[in-house]
Amino acid sequence: MGAKNLARANYISSELLGRKRETVEIVTEEPIENIMKEVETDTTIDRHEVMDMCEELLNEPLHALDHDYALKGLKFAFDSNMPPQMVALDASQAWMVYWIANSMQVFNETTIDEENKRKMVEKLFLMSEDKGPFSGGEGQLPHIASTYAAVNALALCDNFDNCWDQLDRKAIYKWLLSLKQTDGGFTTCNPVGERDIRGVYCALSVASLLNIMTDELIEGVLEYLQKCQTFEGGFGATLLQDEAHGGYTFCAVASLCILNKLHTINVEKLMEWCSARQYNEEMGLCGRGNKLVDGCYSFWVGSTAAMIEATTGVECINKQALRKYILNCCQSTTGISLRDKPGKNGDFYHTNYVLMGLAITESTFKYKMEPNKKSPFDLVSIPSTTEDKPSDLSSINPIYGLPSDVVRKFHKHFV
Repeated sequence: MGAKNLARANYISSELLGRKRETVEIVTEEPIENIMKEVETDTTIDRHEVMDMCEELLNEPLHALDHDYALKGLKFAFDSNMPPQMVALDASQAWMVYWIANSMQVFNETTIDEENKRKMVEKLFLMSEDKGPFSGGEGQLPHIASTYAAVNALALCDNFDNCWDQLDRKAIYKWLLSLKQTDGGFTTCNPVGERDIRGVYCALSVASLLNIMTDELIEGVLEYLQKCQTFEGGFGATLLQDEAHGGYTFCAVASLCILNKLHTINVEKLMEWCSARQYNEEMGLCGRGNKLVDGCYSFWVGSTAAMIEATTGVECINKQALRKYILNCCQSTTGISLRDKPGKNGDFYHTNYVLMGLAITESTFKYKMEPNKKSPFDLVSIPSTTEDKPSDLSSINPIYGLPSDVVRKFHKHFV
């Protein structure tokens, strides 16, 4: 630097930037408005409304789970035709069967009688005439999510009329391979379909339950899953580009548990993300940042926490708080019994996932086997004995979203 430039730099530093200024004290009696006032949005308004409704219910004594009311609504669904407005769920028929039947089974292992099992088998096989992959309804294309739901629903039928032996496992395996992508992911349907982490989970769940997992099927899957973990700690839908979400995170973590590879991702960051999904005020769980609580995440995030607990021995959500949110805020006294949040109507979807979330809050989770030999079928749910007003629900396997005994019996049939 030349002498002229150096002198100029010193002048700026000493005379302009570093010069002393006299302190001026201003005295005023007028209040000074906080320029960092909260900016109201639709989300903050909705959140405050939900908090107010929850606060009133959470201040009440702990509610007991109303088994009789809930089962009455579920049994009615089996014995009645769906109303016309349900046509919007025409492609979700396999899911409807699973949601209703699984809810009944979580309540009581003997609630699905022989007649309803017969109806379930007939209905499901209408969606797969060759008893291979399943569609969402008659005359529709096979879909990986519908196949997952249908296989889970058949598992609940306890091999009624030898329905398990009627499944064409070779056709299902061949079809799953046709959905496999070079990056390790799976598309949801042929010839076109979405490709995201849901397809991976549905494929691995079906393949592991039916004992058709091969190295060819899972090649590249681990790397695909690892790339879907975001900087937040949860998982997005696809590779390196989506916000972490409770449903996608469940799909990723359950898939990693099926592969016995949960330890290969950043588990500590995942635990932080799960913990951040629980609000202190409502006590329930949300699916992603700055969203409202929703009862279904009692399973999607709650089961993720259960799988982490089984792997690490550490709880990353407050189960007792979540349990109170479910029992006091998610039970409806009109229509279908379990709901998203106060002010919402109950439905079969939320009944299923809220109920399994409740079962998670009343259990602890661990693996029976040594760490290097862990199998998704050896994850055990141990009922807690400390709860006030225990709900007496079936223990569930959080990886598959089914009662533990159903998972073991169904898988054992194909070994």
